[in-house]
Formats: sequence, structure tokens, C-alpha cells
Amino acid sequence: MKPRLLLLVPTSTYRADAFVRAARRLPVDLSIASETESSLSHLHPVDLPSFDFDDPIGAASRARRFARQTPVHAVVAVDDRSVLAAAAIAEALGLPHNPIDAVRATVNKYLARERMRAARVPTPKYALLSLQAPVHALAYEMERAVGYPAVLKPLSMSASRGVVRVNDAMAFAPAFERLARLVRSAPSPHDMLARGHILAESYVDGWEVAVEGIVTRGRLDVLAIFDKPDPLEGPVFPETMYVTPSRLPPDAQQRIVETSAAAVRAIGLVDGPVHVELRGSDNAVIPIEVHARSIGGLCSRVLRFADGRSLEDVILQHALGLTQVPPREARAAGVWMMQAPRAGRFESLRGASAAAEVPDVEEIVVSARPGQHLTPLPDGFLYVGFVFARADMPELVERALRAAFARLEPIIEDFSAEARV
Repeated sequence: MKPRLLLLVPTSTYRADAFVRAARRLPVDLSIASETESSLSHLHPVDLPSFDFDDPIGAASRARRFARQTPVHAVVAVDDRSVLAAAAIAEALGLPHNPIDAVRATVNKYLARERMRAARVPTPKYALLSLQAPVHALAYEMERAVGYPAVLKPLSMSASRGVVRVNDAMAFAPAFERLARLVRSAPSPHDMLARGHILAESYVDGWEVAVEGIVTRGRLDVLAIFDKPDPLEGPVFPETMYVTPSRLPPDAQQRIVETSAAAVRAIGLVDGPVHVELRGSDNAVIPIEVHARSIGGLCSRVLRFADGRSLEDVILQHALGLTQVPPREARAAGVWMMQAPRAGRFESLRGASAAAEVPDVEEIVVSARPGQHLTPLPDGFLYVGFVFARADMPELVERALRAAFARLEPIIEDFSAEARV
């Protein structure tokens, strides 16, 4: 009898195809659970169950009933939307999992800061700002507790959505009011603290990296360190490029690994994939965010492992206890994430054929759909597409990504023009 894998796949995720393909390469029976019932669920109730990811307790209860007839051997969440439900389900079924409170801290930036501070992991100064308080009082509180320059961010959004830099008291009120509107328009479905607050942090200068890893019984294995070659200095923080292996000095990379492991321990994560964002300089390395899931968007395509395995292969095999973490391929690789340059209705991506001809460019993926409404940061979060490159050295990868991006032009129709039709 083959083990059964339960994948928790939100309908809004970019990650579904990669995880499903990886699962189908394994000797498992697969159940793909979403938060909404599929039109085919009545025909395949075991293969296509539905769970309310916004109600982890209810999801766990439903999973128990499901498992009485169909035993489940591993549960994997593919992104932030389903990580809490995955932890609750795994706990209910007696499967390896992260503690629910630890996972909750990964989707609430204030709780993460509190855990890291308690564990003496370096953190910026920070303060929790209530949406109900008068703005002038908050400005005084933030200047006293955090100072300028500062970064304001929602507690529960990802992909740099809502993250803005404010350099002085004059800039605080409009930035805070803009974020307050965003938080109220897209409230966290399961976190009352995140619905009514914004986090203020002191701005951390220096380079920024991302660490991809997997945790086994509390021990972090680092799969890759990604450099972010473009400076992320504000006023918004659009991530454009990830390149690995890192070109930072070995001592800096060692500090990145040690700080990532300390942050993971502080949060309390003990099992499964992690994605850690950090900023650093010669003086310190500071964790910015810790996620209990793998890298977002389509960026996992950058990573390849022994025998051609993908990151999703590694994650699923780890969840099933089938293999140790394999080595990553030696070649350098990277991705350019194309942000929406302005608000409007996406029509097409001009120049894709020319960009694909750039040496070392491996693939160009247009992820936006014709007719889709796009909004740039800090309010939006959807990507136009992704450019992937692979070469012998990270410098060549960066060069290829920049050259390819220079040939691309998203065609976006203004909302106002659409309204006049």
C-alpha cells in the first residue's frame, strides 16, 4: 500500500503545478486539498478534498474524519495561506509538524519579532501601531520607540506588499494612512492582531539575502543563499533578482547561516521547509522575515538538486521521510521577478522572444493573464512574469537577467482608458 500525501493548495497560489508534478514522480497516492470545493470533488472525494484554510481547527477536525477512511502519511502546505491549517492537520493526525504557535509567528511579523527578541536574536527596534489610535499620537510613539528612517509593514502580508520606508515625521502620516486602508481592504482571515495593527521597524541598511532551507528535528540544512543584487532601499521594496550561489565573503555567508538557524530556533520551527530573509553588513546580520514554507512565486525553478530533483521533490521526499537532503547542482542560477510597473489591465509582454535569445537565459514565463488587473507595490503583489538564467558563474547569471529584462515591455492598459470604452 502506497503512502498518501495530502497537499494543501490554495487556489491563488503560483506553486500548485510544481508540487503536483513532484508528487506524481513519487510512489504515493495524492490528495490535493483546496479551500474551495472543486467541481470534480463529488467524483473524486479522496483525491480532491476541501478544507477551510482560514479555520485551522475546523480543517483539523475535517481531516480527522477524512483520515478515518483514508489514512494520511504526510501533510504539506505549498504557501503561507495554508501553513497554519497544515500544522493543525498534522498535529491532529499525529504526523511530524511544526508547533502551531510557531507557524502563527511566521505569518505575523510582530509575533516573530517578539520571539526573536526573547531568544536574543538580533532585531531592529520595533513597535506595534494600532489602526484605531490617532495618527499624531502614533507618530510620536514611533519616533520615540523606533526613530527614523523606519519601515512600516502589515503584520500578515508577504512579497513586500504594503512595506514602505518613511524617512521623517512629515512622511509618517500619509504612509500610515495608506497602509491602514490596505490592511482594512484585505484583512487577515484568521489573525485579529493583524487586522488592527501595523508594525514599525527601524530601517536596516546593507545588503539583503534570502536563505532557502529545510528543517529536520529542529536542525536547519541550508539549500541555498540567494543574493539580491539590486539595492532595496525604499520607499517601496520590489524584489527583482535572486542569484545563487552568493558572492558574499565566506565569513558573511557563515554568519548568514548561523543567524538563520538562530531565527528558526527562536520562532520554534522544527520540521519542513523554511524561507528566511535577512539584511546584513560588516557589523551584523539581522533576520527580516522567517516563513514556514519554501520560496514564493515560481522562483523554486532556480534550484536543482542531485539526479535532477526539484525543490518540490526535496520537500515532499523530506515530508515522507524517503531521503536525506541532496546536494544542489554546482552551476549558478537566478531569477528576475517582473513586478507590475503601473496599475492597469495586463495585455501582453512584448519582447519575450528577443529576451529568450540572450545567452544563458533558460526560460521566460508570463504569469499574468491577459485582462488581469495589476497593481504595483506597495498595494499590489502579483507578478507579470519571471526570467530564469543559468551559467557557470553568478556574475554571468546577473548579466543575462539584466539583459533579458531590458528587452521586455509589459503592455498594460490604463484603468481610465478601460473605463472610457
